[in-house]
Amino acid sequence: MSQVEWIIFDKDGTIIEMDSLWMSWAKNLYLNLTENSDFEIKFTLQEFLKSIGVKDDGTSIDPTSPLAIGSIQEAETIVAYLLYQQGIAWSKGVTLARAAASLANTEQEHVTVKELPGIRQLLMTIKNNGIKMGVITADLTVRAEAHLRQLDILSLFEFVIGSDQATYSKPFPDLANVAKERYNVPLERTVMIGDSNADMLFAKNAGMQFSIGIIPKEIYPKDYLPDATKIIESYDESLVSMFIEEE
Repeated sequence: MSQVEWIIFDKDGTIIEMDSLWMSWAKNLYLNLTENSDFEIKFTLQEFLKSIGVKDDGTSIDPTSPLAIGSIQEAETIVAYLLYQQGIAWSKGVTLARAAASLANTEQEHVTVKELPGIRQLLMTIKNNGIKMGVITADLTVRAEAHLRQLDILSLFEFVIGSDQATYSKPFPDLANVAKERYNVPLERTVMIGDSNADMLFAKNAGMQFSIGIIPKEIYPKDYLPDATKIIESYDESLVSMFIEEE
C-alpha cells in the first residue's frame, strides 16, 4: 500500500458531536418559519423533525438522514416541499425556507461545539507524521471554519471546504475536485474519514485510496456504512499506522 499523503475529514459526527448542533439548528429553523410566516404552518415541530431525520426518541439524529448527511440547501428543499404539500406555491415555499434557514444559521454563530473523544490527539499525531489534512463538509465553509476555530484546531488543517464551494455536495466528487484543483491534493493517495455512507461513497467516487467510517460503539446497528473500507468505533493514535508505509 502506498503511503498516504492526505487525510480528509468530514466535520459533523466525525470531528465534532453532531446531535446537539444540528438538533438545535433544525428546531430554530422551524421556529423561524412559524414566527415569520403570515399563515399557519400545518406540520408540527415533531413532524418536521421526524421528516428531516430526528429519531422517534426526539433527541438523536438518524445517521442515514438528510439532517445528518445533507447540505443546508437540501434541508431547505425539504422544508419547501412540506410547505408545498400544504398548498403553498413552490417559489414562495423556497423563499420562506431559505429565510428561515438563514436565520437559523445566524442563531448558531455562538453555539458551543463539542469535539469527539480522541480526535484532538489523533490530529496532532497525524500532523507530526507529516501527513496533510483537510476538512470537506456538507456544512457551509464559514460555519465549519468557525466551529474548528472555536475548538482551536483550525490551524491543523490545510483547508476547509463546505458544500457552498461546488454545485453538488457529497457523495458526488465535486468537492474533492475542488481540493485537487486548489490545493493539489492527490486523491489517489488520500484517505477519507467520515461518519456517513455519503462520505464513503464520496471517497469512492473521487478515486481516493480508501475510506474509514466511524460508528461510535454505543450506536447500533452498525450496517449503515456498507461502502467503508474500514469501520472504527473510536479514535486512537494507533490508527496512524494505517497511513504510514512500512519499510
